[in-house]
Formats: sequence, structure tokens, C-alpha cells
Amino acid sequence: HILTLLGLDHRYNVFTAKLSGGQKKRLAIALELISNPPVLYLDEPTTGLDSSSCSSCVALLKKLALQGHTIVCTIHQPSALIFEMFDKLYTVVDGHCMYQGPVRELVPFLAEQQLVCPSYHNPADYLLEVAVGEHQRDLDELINAANVKYYDDVARYRFIKPADVTRIMATIKENIEGSKISQKQTLPNVAQFSSFDYVKPAQQDLALEEIKALSGASKETTFELQEKQQSQSLANVTVTEKQQHLPISSASFLMQYLLLLQRILMCARRNYFLLLARIVSHIFIGIIFGYLYMNVGNSATSVLGNYVYLYGSTLLLVYTGKMAVVLTFPLEIDMLTREHFNRWYKLGPYFLSLISFEIPFQSLCTALYIIISVHLTGNDSVESFRIYYFILLGIMASLSAQAWGFFVGATLPTKLAVFLGPILAVMFSVFGFCTRYIDITPLFRWMWHLSYFRAGFHGALNAIYGMDRNFLECPDTAIYCHFKSPAVFLKYMMISDVHMSDCLTLMSIVIIVMHVLTIATLWYKLNRR
Repeated sequence: HILTLLGLDHRYNVFTAKLSGGQKKRLAIALELISNPPVLYLDEPTTGLDSSSCSSCVALLKKLALQGHTIVCTIHQPSALIFEMFDKLYTVVDGHCMYQGPVRELVPFLAEQQLVCPSYHNPADYLLEVAVGEHQRDLDELINAANVKYYDDVARYRFIKPADVTRIMATIKENIEGSKISQKQTLPNVAQFSSFDYVKPAQQDLALEEIKALSGASKETTFELQEKQQSQSLANVTVTEKQQHLPISSASFLMQYLLLLQRILMCARRNYFLLLARIVSHIFIGIIFGYLYMNVGNSATSVLGNYVYLYGSTLLLVYTGKMAVVLTFPLEIDMLTREHFNRWYKLGPYFLSLISFEIPFQSLCTALYIIISVHLTGNDSVESFRIYYFILLGIMASLSAQAWGFFVGATLPTKLAVFLGPILAVMFSVFGFCTRYIDITPLFRWMWHLSYFRAGFHGALNAIYGMDRNFLECPDTAIYCHFKSPAVFLKYMMISDVHMSDCLTLMSIVIIVMHVLTIATLWYKLNRR
């Protein structure tokens, strides 16, 4: 219905990127009309549009205003046609109001201040010329005159006394009954006193006379017909107000979550390039790593090579999990801020729907990389439960980095987040590979305990070489295989005392805590004033 109202029904199946400038403006207005707001604020809706699109956009706003919406918008240098569509005008000069009131009263107001707008001139352009001082007038006088006019209008219309209304109605009735009204006279409409800028056109009286003549109601006076028309209008307004004030229950948490998840899936299906690039990159790098460290998994002479492979895999999964959201999540925040301000949905369903998509997708990418690289490196020749542990630990490490990426992207600007995100990853990776625990300065040992990278890497090593693995194969060409026993290698690297449950628990805590901090940061940004 809204698309039909705005003339976009024929573009229903067209992507937003392929819409014209005017159609995008109308689409933006359509999104605001979903909740049927009584007041609609628009900031320069005609900016960037040609003259035809500008006229169509303003005509649309005029149509919405006639249907009961209050439209407030800013506009610069409108054409005469567009300027006449506005009902009220509020002009600001240096923070002061130079004119406020009906558009049709602008020219008479300027004439009272000895500023006569030429008949061929656009009143809007003339007003701007006066505002910038081209006509050598003291703006303070115009500001004071505008204030005087405003208070006069308020006193005359908005706060009109009931006795004055009765007196005006009696005078009108006497004039109608005495046939003393001329066709050029304008009568005040009592039903419209609440909006003081309304003046009933003189042609309305002529139309009422014609209706009476055509209907044959010779006994009904113009006043009676007018009274019936006003009563019917008031009744329609009353019905409309009742319909607008019907209690409307907001969507439940589950409904908001499902709708937002459906939107995310739809956007992913339409804009699949970045998602496809993430999948292809994991597969491609898995093949490269597999060929670089081919068949190192079960050889006692290639333990250090397999050690580097496990470290490189953990580092890759951490960086891809973190940077994918560090770069894209700040772009989502702008949309979230606008839509949350419009009360379309709450923060909880939005973030839950977002991670409901990102977590499975990142887990899929991680699993694809590990399955391909493990097969090529020969690490799949061990018991299957070790492979399952390796996949699980890689997914948890990647999701921990992703949770950090959400927090960094929500907290810092994009340029700063891109710089600090890798630095944080490097700091945590140092305490998992380059430095043993006994070599760490006591001041920084707490980072060793909190490093999700250390938990993921040590857990992967324990999954491949720990848990009582049998001896590795020592090639016949090798004279001596010092690390034939996997337990010797783990003891040499001081990683023998690793508990899988502790590693998984630490990474689970990191994921939960960082997501909670991200929600808290977003809540603060959305609710601060």
C-alpha cells in the first residue's frame, strides 16, 4: 500500500542500488511511513535531485500532509512552484526567526516592511536576498516584526475566546440571510481556528451556492450547507483520530529477531560477493598451507614444521575472524542508529540476529579450512577425535577473535579500529607462541592466562600431540628422531600440562564477555543525548 501511495509499485522487484535519485528519496520516505508517524522530519529531502524529481518529491510530501501527517522539512532555494506547495514557512537567519507563518502571507508581510517583491520574482529567492543583506535592510527590524506578527496571530486565532466565536458566527449568519456577502469576501472557518494559518477561499461560498441550486434545496441557506459540511468534516476527523489512537501492540522479541534474521539472510543472498570471498579465501589458503606443510603430521622429523603449521592456522583463523567484522560492523552501526531511533526494533533482537548469522558462517569457514589443510598435511592419520578437537578449538579461537572484533568495531572509529585490531591480536598471540610462561615478566603474566590465542593454540597442540598419542614415524633415512615421542616434544615446549576443558571454558568466557561489552557499548551510543 505504501509503495503504491508513493508511486513505487512498478519498481517493487528492483534493487535499491538501481533506483533513481528521486525514487531513493521516496523509498526513504516510505520506510519512515511504515510505522505511520504523526510527525515526519526530513532534512533537505530535495538535495541532489533535478527539478522534476524535486517537484515530485515535494508534491508527495504535500499529499501526505493532506492525509493527516505533519511534515517538517528543511529546504534551500526552492522554485516558485515548490515554494507554493508549503503551508507554513519558518525562516532562520543567524539563529533568529526572520519570518514564520503561511507562505501566502510572506509577500504582504515583506511589503509592510517596505520590501516589495517584484511580480516576476520568486518570493523564496527574494527572501534569501533580504536575508543575506542585498536590499540594505536591518535584519533586526525584520526579526522584531516577525515576532510581533507571530504573537498577533496567536492572540487572534489560537487563543480566540468562545464569546468572539459566537459573535463572528452570528455576524456571518446575518450576512448570509441578508444576502450581503459579496463573492470576493473571505469568511473565517470556525472549525479551523486551531490552525491559525487557514483562510477559507472565497470560491468555497460560490461552490456551496451552486450545490444548493443543483440539488433543488431552495430552503437551505448557504450557511446551513456550510454548517453540514463542517460537521461532516469534524466527524471524519474524529473517526480518523479514533483509528489512529487504537492500541497497537509492538512486535515481540522473538518476532523482531526472526524478521531481522530474515532480512540479514535476504541481504546475504543478494550481496553474496563478500561472503563468497571469505569462503574462497579460507579454501585457497587451506590448500596453500596444505602443500607447504604436506605430510608433516605423522613424521617425527617434521614436528617443528607441524608446530609452525598449527600456529599459522591459529593465527589465520584469529585474523580472519576479527578483521571481517572490524571492517564491516562500523558500517552497520549507522543503519542501527537510524532504525533504532525510529523505534523499528530493539537492540537485543538486532544483535542476536546478527551473531546468529555471523557465528555459523565463520564456523563454516573455519571448518572448511581445517578439513582441507589437515588432510593435506597428513594430520588426519591420527584418531578421529583429535581432528574433532582441532576443529572445535579452531572454531572457538576464531569466534573469540570475532567477539573482540565486534567490540573494537562498536567502540572505535573504523580507521582506528583497523589499526588497533591487529595490534591486540599480536599482543595475545605473543603469549601463545613466542614466549614461554617462565620467560614472561611477572607484570604481564596475567595476559598469558587471559589469552584466547594461547588457549586455542595450546589446545590444538594437545589435540594433535597430547592425550597419550602413540610414537611418531621415524624415516629410515633419519639417523636420530629426538621427538619420536609426542610427550617429549610437549614437555620440551612446556605445553604438556594442558586441559582441554580449561581452554574451551576460557574461550567461551571471552566470547560471552566481549559480546556483552559490545551490547553495552551499543546501548550507550544509542541512548546518549
